[in-house]
Amino acid sequence: MPTTPNLALAYLVTSQAQKEVTHNAALNDLDYLAQLPVIDCTLNTPPASPNMGDTYIVASSPTGAWSGYANCVAAYYSGWIFKTPLAGWKAWARNSNKLLYYTGSAWSPLAAPYLDGTMTWNPGTLSNGSGATSSTVTVTGAALGDFARVAAPYDLQGVIATAYVNAANSAVVRLQNQTGGSVTLASGTWRVRVTKA
Repeated sequence: MPTTPNLALAYLVTSQAQKEVTHNAALNDLDYLAQLPVIDCTLNTPPASPNMGDTYIVASSPTGAWSGYANCVAAYYSGWIFKTPLAGWKAWARNSNKLLYYTGSAWSPLAAPYLDGTMTWNPGTLSNGSGATSSTVTVTGAALGDFARVAAPYDLQGVIATAYVNAANSAVVRLQNQTGGSVTLASGTWRVRVTKA
């Protein structure tokens, strides 16, 4: 039977008997593949009492009803049905709270691309209402418009710290004291993380 190229949903064919069977099977496929939340991605053995619609990513050494379906998406609809993923498929694994993608041979965590840089900085004393801006931090690959965060090496005692990309491959940290009093900050290693926009 001919199928769609990406999700392998069965097409209805001319003069087909019991078209509702093919159509309903395709609806079930869409039901579990469209957003693809999976219960677990580490199991090799199917659960003993699955609920209708339960969906899993089969681990690398499957047994029982899952034998031969390593890395496939398995869904339970009055029996197990399987889909072989294509490179680029994404799934949310509820057991690990991670977004996964299929590389073409395995499921891997999908992480936001980020870039890190560090600097040693001694901000010194900041009076109430004043601020200080660091020298530049080299963050190779950073570009204007990217998101930036800063991690201080100690308690900031209420001083506000922000970071931003100020040029290609460069970021700065800005401190602002609105505490109502003077705050002295020591020297330390500051970290800046840039997330690509």
